[in-house]
Amino acid sequence: MEKILNNVKDFFTEFPEFIYLIIGIVFLVLFIGTVKNKNWAIDPESGNQRMFYNMFGHKTFRVFIGVVYILGTVAGFCGFFMYFTKK
Repeated sequence: MEKILNNVKDFFTEFPEFIYLIIGIVFLVLFIGTVKNKNWAIDPESGNQRMFYNMFGHKTFRVFIGVVYILGTVAGFCGFFMYFTKK
C-alpha cells in the first residue's frame, strides 16, 4: 500500500496539473447531482449549512450550492488548462 501511495505522490509531483483536473471532475459530479436534485449532493453537512438550509429553504440552498459547485468546476478546469498549456 505504501508503494502505491508513493507512486501516486510521485505522479502528482511530476504532473501537478492533474490535481486541478480531478478537482474539476469532482465538482462537476457534485454539480450534476445538484441539478438532478440528489440528496448526496445537496444534504447540508455542517451546522452553518443546515442553518442556511432551514432559513432559506431547499430551492434557494440548492441554487446557491449549484453556483458554488459550478464555480469550483470552472476553477478546476481553468487551472488544469492553464497548467497544461504552460508546459
